[in-house]
Amino acid sequence: MRRLIVRVLLALLALVVVLNWTYGRLPATPRPTGRFVQLHDGLRVRYLERPGSGPAVLLIHGLPGTAEDFNLVTSLLAGRRTIAIDRPGFGFSSGGYFPFPRQLQAVQEVIEKLHLGRPILVGHSYGGAISLAFAEHHPQEVAGLVLVDAAATCTRNSAYERDQARMVRAIELPVISQIADVTFSQLLRKVSAEAGDAEAFNPAAVAPAHRHRVLAINMKHGNLEAWAGETLAANGVIEALDRGLSQIETPAIVIQGASDRLVKPACGRRLAARLPNARLEMVSGGHMAPYTHPQTIAAAVQRLAANYPGG
Repeated sequence: MRRLIVRVLLALLALVVVLNWTYGRLPATPRPTGRFVQLHDGLRVRYLERPGSGPAVLLIHGLPGTAEDFNLVTSLLAGRRTIAIDRPGFGFSSGGYFPFPRQLQAVQEVIEKLHLGRPILVGHSYGGAISLAFAEHHPQEVAGLVLVDAAATCTRNSAYERDQARMVRAIELPVISQIADVTFSQLLRKVSAEAGDAEAFNPAAVAPAHRHRVLAINMKHGNLEAWAGETLAANGVIEALDRGLSQIETPAIVIQGASDRLVKPACGRRLAARLPNARLEMVSGGHMAPYTHPQTIAAAVQRLAANYPGG
């Protein structure tokens, strides 16, 4: 009986390894496009730029993500200067976990290094939290906020999500990560990523380009470490941010998906109500408005820009 159990376990292990290198095999990481800007302490941030007039628009993706998440939005802003970044830790920017204060510092350095003046910040999901916090700490440096399904007010990561992040952080440890790669972790990452994408896009279909980028870039080492660190820190970040929302007087447009499963519609409504100078726009669908409602985001940018001197 013991011998039979051992054989079954070995067969299951072999099946997992085979699936890991067949169904679960992650696509190769593509070569980066765009440009890089060198920040303090050697941090490199990759960005995609479209030339145009001011005010400049700085687009900040969520958790995880890449600059390409805003491709549909920036294509609708022809004639306006747009800069979409890979946040520190994500995409092709320097990898690993960068705490929230360093994320804010990176935004300021990008603005200074690329001579963006007083940009409009477009923040999706956790990028919305970063945009809000930057406006709170640097009110004179922001022309406006477009907050898209922003992670704020009542948004919280569950105990399950935090436990998942702890597991990812453990798997990312040296030696363990190499063993996990060849045995099971590619399969685990693919299954988890596809489930997360389905929830984020629901009720819409997952955008194939986004699915490919998540698997080819965000599910790779460095990006995973950043995801785990931010997932564990997010609740504390959002709680601290909530305390200062009433002080953020920057003109803002809050765009909220009516069927969003990650940032509940009630949280978007609450965010718009608590910001002194905000307007709420509800849109159909889930969490991925940069893909499903790029025209709404672009129109919000143009409305804010129209009130900017020379905009």
